[in-house]
Amino acid sequence: MPGYRLIFTPEAREDVLSAALYYDDQLPGLGKIFRGEVKRQLLLLKQNPYTRSVRYDNVRFAVTRKFPYSIHYTINERLVIIAAVLCDYRDHAEHWKL
Repeated sequence: MPGYRLIFTPEAREDVLSAALYYDDQLPGLGKIFRGEVKRQLLLLKQNPYTRSVRYDNVRFAVTRKFPYSIHYTINERLVIIAAVLCDYRDHAEHWKL
């Protein structure tokens, strides 16, 4: 059975870019490590996105390792729609709405 296809919202792309830039400002190269961890989680989601918990409504989330970020997504048939990649220390309702 083929994997799922990932689609990013523009906001989710901006979330990853902003976080990577922040981490690079903290320590050069750390942003690349962050992006690698996000990519690792996304590869797992492509295999089976149903393994992650539903957080609210039909939005699921995958938690990154080493970084306090969650990937928020929905599933539509064979598509995984990445809606946001948010820092877990921030109020998600304040910074992102579905």
